[in-house]
Amino acid sequence: MGWPSRLTGTRIFAVSLVLLALLMQPSYAQQFPETERQKAQEIREKAQEARKKADKQATDEAYKAMIEQTPKTSEKVDPWGGLRAAHGK
Repeated sequence: MGWPSRLTGTRIFAVSLVLLALLMQPSYAQQFPETERQKAQEIREKAQEARKKADKQATDEAYKAMIEQTPKTSEKVDPWGGLRAAHGK
């Protein structure tokens, strides 16, 4: 009677080891180096970030150049002054 239960316990232990090994495979697979596709994706993302940074810098420089070209006046300007009625003032 003791012999079959011992084999059953060994079988259960062996099956549990196999299942444990199978469950560990996904986490083990994450440790492998990146694939070429992932590396290419990272390169594209870095290039896109560099383009955005360059575009932002160019926009800022263009804005600063435009501000420097505008004339500085001390008098107040009313852009809607010509559209208002004369008696409204």
